[in-house]
Amino acid sequence: MDVASSDFGNKSIGLVTNSSDELVLCFGGSGHLYVCKWDNTSQAFTEPTAIDPEENIFMSDSEGPQIAAFGDDITLTYMLSGDWDTGARSVSSHDGGVTWEAPVSMVPEATTDHFMPCVGMDPDGNPFAGVKVGTSSVYEGILKSNDGGTSWLPAVNASEAVDGDAVCECCPSLPFWGNGRYYDLVRNNNNNVRDFWLLGSDDGVTWDTAVDMDPIDWVINSCPASGPTVCGPFPDGSWRAAFMNGGGVTGQSRVYVSSMDLDANNGAGALLGTVPVTVNQFENATQNNPTMDLWSPPNGDPIIALAWEQNSGGYDVQLAVSNGTTLTDIAVNLTGEWSGQHRRPQLAFTGTDDMPTLHLVWQNSSDGTVKYLKGGIEIPIDVREPHALPLPVCKTTATGVILNLPESWSTGDWTLWDGQGRQVSQGPCSRQSEIFITVPSAGNWIVSVVNSNGNRWSHHVVKPQ
Repeated sequence: MDVASSDFGNKSIGLVTNSSDELVLCFGGSGHLYVCKWDNTSQAFTEPTAIDPEENIFMSDSEGPQIAAFGDDITLTYMLSGDWDTGARSVSSHDGGVTWEAPVSMVPEATTDHFMPCVGMDPDGNPFAGVKVGTSSVYEGILKSNDGGTSWLPAVNASEAVDGDAVCECCPSLPFWGNGRYYDLVRNNNNNVRDFWLLGSDDGVTWDTAVDMDPIDWVINSCPASGPTVCGPFPDGSWRAAFMNGGGVTGQSRVYVSSMDLDANNGAGALLGTVPVTVNQFENATQNNPTMDLWSPPNGDPIIALAWEQNSGGYDVQLAVSNGTTLTDIAVNLTGEWSGQHRRPQLAFTGTDDMPTLHLVWQNSSDGTVKYLKGGIEIPIDVREPHALPLPVCKTTATGVILNLPESWSTGDWTLWDGQGRQVSQGPCSRQSEIFITVPSAGNWIVSVVNSNGNRWSHHVVKPQ
């Protein structure tokens, strides 16, 4: 369904949920920003409410308004167009998006650019936000509010510990609360090496840790204007981050997923591994703007959902759903049956302990609206092979992996990929039931099989030191 008519625009979509599992969205266009929420009683979206209607709000899909929530405490941040020094604003709701307070100036005394406030929320209902400070050598400034968004402390330099002297000036960062600490995932710029770093703080004011969470080291002399998404924790305590980066099998921009241990190194965090979400599923496609969420029941396996926009001769929204193991090569096209370009997805889980509901919103270019789709997930799920074929088994050895192939997978080809999606070796299955594949060195690898019927399977392999 349409969230609202095209009169309200469809740029800068943001999506959160409140304590009643109602969706709260922000979106707009042409200098105007709106919020609306799903009403559980009427089973419909409320009429959009204009935010700061007397001002010309800077609306941009990559650099525009951002929204975050913790329970019924919700904060929305944005810029006044042309006022890059003091134009950062925030508005807050403390009743789950029903009513909104007056706009607050976040940096009223700023004398240099404080651009693109990207907001997160702590469990006390206090927002904290990352801003790009400066005009030439831009650093990541963090502002914190101790009164629910009524006022803000001055921005502090949170990126001093990262490599190089600057962060990307127009890539949105992602402040989030995790495992009892404040974090900010920000794309760094170290002599045009663009990769994501995890900044950390115990109090949200002193940011003294920084860990590289992106080993791809993409070199590009312009800002990619694309941000990350995170979810967690998983039962083992790990978190996931997804982001677009240059690379992939054919060199296009692709979506990658990093596993993170936030408790490692006294809370500074550590990278556990990075893999592309598609290795051989799409040979000629570009991917961007990932969105991810996690549903964790008290008992049973968690379910992770990851969606992104993909251009394969036209933009569509791809979705991968998994029981928490891997998201590689299992994407399905959710929008291929509809006309227009489908971009900038946002998703979220709601639901009871035993039945999750997945919600998705995105831009549709054919009519200029925000589209909404929801669906259920049958549990247990088998996302690797929808036809319930017996799956290959991969066992790690000291020098490589042993691939055990059921008869239905014994024709076709196997491939070994490195953690950046580059093909390392390949060979025919040749109706063998067991194949040994040499893994050259320690680290993260992916083994995949495509059988003669077109079925695809892949497995993430970690070879120890």
